Amino acid sequence: MSEFDTTRTPDYSPLVVHFTRDRRFASPELVAEGHPAYKFKDLSAIDRILSILRTKTIFATPMPFLPKHAPAVCFTECIWDALTHLAVRYSPYGIVFSKRLIFDSGGGPALYMRGDVLQKLWDSLPESIEPFIAPFDPAAVLKKSVPLDFLAEREWRLPKDLTFEYYDIEYVIVRTIEDARNIVHQIGADNLPEDKVIPTDVYATIRKAWSRE
Repeated sequence: MSEFDTTRTPDYSPLVVHFTRDRRFASPELVAEGHPAYKFKDLSAIDRILSILRTKTIFATPMPFLPKHAPAVCFTECIWDALTHLAVRYSPYGIVFSKRLIFDSGGGPALYMRGDVLQKLWDSLPESIEPFIAPFDPAAVLKKSVPLDFLAEREWRLPKDLTFEYYDIEYVIVRTIEDARNIVHQIGADNLPEDKVIPTDVYATIRKAWSRE
């Protein structure tokens, strides 16, 4: 099911995407040896996608800039044009799920909180709320010289590991047609049909041709 019963607007999407990174975590010092995600620390973005698809699990990792570094899995709800920009920041490899799946699993939209407000609440922030906090701190109150502004990501959080079945996957985003063929071959077309794998290079080529960029 890809629908979600919320108000629809032109910038609305019923889907969320979990992107992988190339070879490093956002805060590698927080993912210690013994953490289930530690073994993936040196993998490329595409190998991380393959690992997620094989294990049918996305491990929650500690969130930086929070009092207790609460673990969570991060997603973005952006529409397609915005996703292509985020693919440059992270990588063009991601797995797409329905908002309904993430909500029913215990997740929901992130709560963007001013850095100075978060700083005041630091020791009294409820444990159940912390995993959902995304600091908005352009003034770099929380960490000097590190402004934080992730509003464009329209983040969703799940405060635990996500375990899923292949039928839960809406789409898989990759860079090239060859990536798509490779992933379908390794995971199996019965588990991941070809029409569920979207190469971003095809979209970029079409956009460039039609816009004459």
